[in-house]
Amino acid sequence: MGVVGYKAEAGGRTEAVYVDVQERIMRQTMEAMWFEGILDSHVSGSEWRTEGLTSSGNPVAYTCEAERKFSFGRVKVKKGSIQREGVNCTDLDLFLEEIVLNALKGANVTAFIQELLETMAKDSQCRTILPLNIPSEDRHYDALESHMTDGHLYHPSYKSRLGFSLKDNLAYGPEFNSEVSLVWVAVKKEFAQTAVSAGYTSEELVGQHLTVEDVQRFHQMLECDGKEGAVIGERYVFIPVHPWQWEHQLESVYARQLMDGDIVYLGPSSSPYRAQQSIRSLSNRVNPESPYIKLSLSITNTSSTRILAQHTTQNAPLISDWLGELVREDELLQQAQFGILKEIMGLSFRYEQLPATQYGRAYGTLGAIWRENVSVHLKEGETAWPLNALMLVQPDGVPFIQDAVERHGVEKWSEALVRTVTLPIIHLLYAHGIALESHAQNIILVLEDDLPKRIIIKDLHDGVRYVPDQLLHPERAPKLNPEPETHRKFNRYSFIYAGDVSEVRDYTYDAFFFICMTDIALALEKFGLAEEAFWQLCAGVIVDYQKQHPQYAERFVAFDLFAEDALIEEMTKRRLYGDGELYFRKASNPLKVSKDALESKGTPELKEIVE
Repeated sequence: MGVVGYKAEAGGRTEAVYVDVQERIMRQTMEAMWFEGILDSHVSGSEWRTEGLTSSGNPVAYTCEAERKFSFGRVKVKKGSIQREGVNCTDLDLFLEEIVLNALKGANVTAFIQELLETMAKDSQCRTILPLNIPSEDRHYDALESHMTDGHLYHPSYKSRLGFSLKDNLAYGPEFNSEVSLVWVAVKKEFAQTAVSAGYTSEELVGQHLTVEDVQRFHQMLECDGKEGAVIGERYVFIPVHPWQWEHQLESVYARQLMDGDIVYLGPSSSPYRAQQSIRSLSNRVNPESPYIKLSLSITNTSSTRILAQHTTQNAPLISDWLGELVREDELLQQAQFGILKEIMGLSFRYEQLPATQYGRAYGTLGAIWRENVSVHLKEGETAWPLNALMLVQPDGVPFIQDAVERHGVEKWSEALVRTVTLPIIHLLYAHGIALESHAQNIILVLEDDLPKRIIIKDLHDGVRYVPDQLLHPERAPKLNPEPETHRKFNRYSFIYAGDVSEVRDYTYDAFFFICMTDIALALEKFGLAEEAFWQLCAGVIVDYQKQHPQYAERFVAFDLFAEDALIEEMTKRRLYGDGELYFRKASNPLKVSKDALESKGTPELKEIVE
């Protein structure tokens, strides 16, 4: 392998991967653009057609075999079916020139094309080194996070990682499972902000990631007076930094603070780390039960730049403590054994102290969040998977879940899954008025004997949405650090306080049902479970819940999951046209149709739905 991970020989696996990745990007681009109404579609049976423009301005027809799915009207293009003027086409550059560059108008068209080409490069690089199947010793959560190689199944730029070179991707991309060393800096206390969850201390949490030798070395660099804890507790705050972030951002952005001694570079710590699928969250390989660390990383992947805003680092423990207490006191959530990976510490530089000329460049670039390790939540006999493992097809063509599904049967396994995943999400919405950003990357599925048993939710610091006075216990909600006006301007999609309950409901529609559950429905189709049957399972769980909890009748109306239409974020329009306005569209709601179908059958037992 060369330095970037490509094999040199042509005609081998590399060439096949390169073609396959280009074709996948073309398919997802067409699917997203047709769903969001960006491209015109002319449908005749299973053939879908759209027109682009050649370099000379002449129309050119692209056709494929496609289907509008029952699940929210998502469009799925058949693999290998894309043709240009009747000839099979896998030329991504030609496709983007004719379908996007020449045919579309938008502020970010060129940037969007660049994202797709970067996705092609990064995904091709990664797929040349993937094992044909996941080794049995890696079928546990921390290792599986590195095997979740498919990325977003809807978003066309599912692996853009803008800012990473291919060398960076090889060093820090989770698929390559390289050892990553954390860089540490010491920030004078007056320039740092720390929030810690109840029952913890910052010294304890930092100490789980630094050896005694690390601390001694750091103290010596700071010319510590030798008193235990003097540097950390009295003068400085230690903050971990991703090595890419230090090299490409912090050295230059904070040059003034480094020269003045307000920030001191301490160097790498001793423990090697493993990158999780979000790239910027890392697990400690030496101390595998220590909290995960989520770092600021100024790259753009899928739909956003992966910085850590100061207010979110400080809100993280507040939100986690609040939700943790809520879960502990809730009888249904306790029976469901629902859990959260609490974010127990947040660290950030105080950007408000920077001059205006530095503030914009520095905002969100230096911070970290400590998140509980999943292992502390697991009992004997349980194993944990990232929920998007359910959609993973290994390079040998075998779905990751095949053994589990075949062992228990698709009916039993799917029913257990749908009930396990859906019940806590709808209870939080109906009973508590809380929506979570519950896409599959944020949900951990806990299994026993390969059968879904319960879920654990993560990524809470900016993945919660509610109307404060519509909470079950408004008086218990934490007083959060508000986002600065500058943050609202460049990221209008990131907020916690909603102005209307419909925004809370639609957050659940979008992240959980439209993305997460639709992808699962399409994955289970391969095992013989029809989409309609899957959504009737989902609707059945909601109907059963509503029958058993009539005390929330008004909430069932306010947070109506059986409305005719659902409001869905248009992620591709955001990439094309920018965040100057909010892009959402109405989509047909499969839950409504499924509920009607259940009622016409007299609401049969769930087992009857899948037979």
